[in-house]
Amino acid sequence: MPKPKIIPITRNYKFFSQEDYELEIQMSREAIEGDGNFTVILYRVDREMTPSDIYNEARMNEVAYKPPVELKVMPLLNEAENKAFNNSSGGLRDLEDGQLVFYIYQAQLDGLGVEISYGDYIGYPVTETEVRFFSVVNDGVKNYDNKHTIMGYKGAYRTITCAPVDYNEFTSE
Repeated sequence: MPKPKIIPITRNYKFFSQEDYELEIQMSREAIEGDGNFTVILYRVDREMTPSDIYNEARMNEVAYKPPVELKVMPLLNEAENKAFNNSSGGLRDLEDGQLVFYIYQAQLDGLGVEISYGDYIGYPVTETEVRFFSVVNDGVKNYDNKHTIMGYKGAYRTITCAPVDYNEFTSE
């Protein structure tokens, strides 16, 4: 298979070069990873070691994971939702965690040699003794829109969206 042709991105080069881009990435990462210093834990599903059925689904207790990875991110945890359900014997109430959204620089993922994919799990520490778990529902891999680029030059960071999971769905042990 022939190697794809590499075309340099020069659309904004007169005012913003690759060196400018790298400086912006470095300064932004220092603010988020160094100053912000908020850590989440990525539990990647090992799709090769996890047995699956004809629909590529695995039983809950048979999912294999790669070693956990700590990521420095800028998190946003949405407000918990209080849902009411009616049934024949009365009503039920459920207070469910809100979605977790976080921003991470692609350079951090590249440096760690990891990738975030749909279905991976994220551990979000809410106290010193409690971690809430979320499942990745949007891996943010399409990061070349205006919001995720720096000066329209190239995609720099990703927005990862995660849904809360039931306590029984994932345990880190």
